[in-house]
Amino acid sequence: MKPQTQPLYTVSVASSLVGISPATLRRWEARGLIAPVREAHSRRRLYAWRDIERAQQIRYLVLRRRVPLRAVKTHLRVLAAREAVRGAEILPARGGTPLAPRVALAISR
Repeated sequence: MKPQTQPLYTVSVASSLVGISPATLRRWEARGLIAPVREAHSRRRLYAWRDIERAQQIRYLVLRRRVPLRAVKTHLRVLAAREAVRGAEILPARGGTPLAPRVALAISR
């Protein structure tokens, strides 16, 4: 497994890396904004580096951009779609057609 996708940070370490409380991180999980891996035997939450980066994005949207928590998931989808479109503009799909229109259709509204 790649190091950035391997879950190895506990909720206390992840919350300190993001700069929020562990309770806030748990609330975001309950709302479906992040999805840490649960250990089978102890049910501890383990966060990968990509989960921490996503939590940092959520924190930025909520604190700096003043996006309501109920709208954060939509904003994250739009940001991910923009990144996918930027990547598709650089590399065409196998058939030679741009990937951007297909990505735009795949995004749920």
